[in-house]
Amino acid sequence: MAPLHEIYEYEFLSGNRLATVFKLDKGVKIIGFIYGRCFEIKVLTIGNNPRRKGLGKKALEFLRPKFSKIVVTEICEEALPFWLKMRERRLVDELKTMKDGKSLYLIKKTTKLGNVS
Repeated sequence: MAPLHEIYEYEFLSGNRLATVFKLDKGVKIIGFIYGRCFEIKVLTIGNNPRRKGLGKKALEFLRPKFSKIVVTEICEEALPFWLKMRERRLVDELKTMKDGKSLYLIKKTTKLGNVS
């Protein structure tokens, strides 16, 4: 996959927190919150692009050198396999919460094999 060429960064007020948006090539967008050298991802979208083409991974590869810790919150159940793979590849450090409609659930830390530790 080709390197990213267009990268825009901007901020907006989300509730009482300042959210940061990284808008990348082909409609790929990361939205989250910066806390020092930590970034909390709330949204990673690949826009209208087809899944499983490496765009989400490429976005995280762009983000990884910028932050010492990357945490993901409000994960949709159907996206959990992607996020587990990205954690295994060390592109994200922690998966914190899953969302189911309006409910949020904490994710237990698991080993590589999926056993609760």
